[in-house]
Amino acid sequence: MLSQLALFITLPVLLFGPIAGVLVDRWHKKKVMVVCDTMRMVCAFSLPVVFIYTKNIYPVFAIVFFMFLLALFFNTARSAIIPNLVSKKRLLTANSILNLIGRGATFLGMATGGLIIDWPMWKNVFGIAGWIVAFIIDGITFGISAFMLYIMRVNLKEKIKEETHLKPRNLLLMLKDGLIKIIKEIGIALKHIFKTKNLGFAMATIFLMIIAGSVVYVLAIPTIQQDMEWGTRGVGILAAVGAIGLLLGAYLAGTIGHYLDLRIFIIYCFILIGFGLFSFPLISKFYQFVITALVVGIAASPIFIGQDTLIHQYADEEMRGKIFSFRDWLLNLTFVIGAMLVGSLSSFLTKKYLFIIFGSIILGISVTFWIFIVRGKNAQGAAIPPGH
Repeated sequence: MLSQLALFITLPVLLFGPIAGVLVDRWHKKKVMVVCDTMRMVCAFSLPVVFIYTKNIYPVFAIVFFMFLLALFFNTARSAIIPNLVSKKRLLTANSILNLIGRGATFLGMATGGLIIDWPMWKNVFGIAGWIVAFIIDGITFGISAFMLYIMRVNLKEKIKEETHLKPRNLLLMLKDGLIKIIKEIGIALKHIFKTKNLGFAMATIFLMIIAGSVVYVLAIPTIQQDMEWGTRGVGILAAVGAIGLLLGAYLAGTIGHYLDLRIFIIYCFILIGFGLFSFPLISKFYQFVITALVVGIAASPIFIGQDTLIHQYADEEMRGKIFSFRDWLLNLTFVIGAMLVGSLSSFLTKKYLFIIFGSIILGISVTFWIFIVRGKNAQGAAIPPGH
């Protein structure tokens, strides 16, 4: 059932990812966020009601699918609206704070969610199951978010245009003509990515993240759980350490990222991750795994923050939604493919060799990127006449 749930969670991004960006760029981004959180509040409240009355999990899965479809539009609008809220000089700081709060809230939610659900007071005093209370609290948080976004002041420079074929009353025209135009706009966004080196770099680094993420998901977890015989508890402890690393990495990116070329900063982080994967099969002590998980977590946050900041800095305002939604779509799609590829290779090669191979690939590509960027900067510096 959990694997089926994962399918309903990822399907919205895989099916509608690029389309969401095109639509968000046409709509008022603040309104999109308010409407999405309001509707997610309704969904959270309805989940326990639907399950209690239907006694069937699949209507719940349908609501989950719709919730994550709303999350797709919300996240795209949120990513695209950041440059309208802060100055260009503060983009890195804003993305770091956003990442820090997001990671912290996720960690806090996981920690308190179990306590809320298992608290016997709900059943003993109020006669309500803890999981129902958890969904009610979840719905309330969405409502608070919608209200805070509603009162938020934002300067949206883009001119909002409504085209007749995208209006609800002209649904047939949207299906006939709108889809063609959406595909064309996705093509324009892709051309914009390929023409802009920094955007191309941000997208290219996604594949390195997928390699690392697939290796950790397919190889590292079974190694810790089964080969090292530390079980699910060991995986949980190392995941918590990695989450702490993510928080520290977000803080680090916000404090020292201003003094570095973001591309070089991202490459340094990938080099750390590559070394972490490379060394994974060579260590055996639990504290060594803890240190590795912490370092990899610290290195991962600046990569996502740096990618977001590069897109904010170099993407045209009318392109940001498309690029962010395409990034998320590419991330989810390639993760599925990457996980299947790594899993298939594990049938032919031992996990030890796969860690070393993929760690070496990340290191090799990172060093290659670093050489090209440094050479480009040196060539640019040489082309500037003395005194300029």
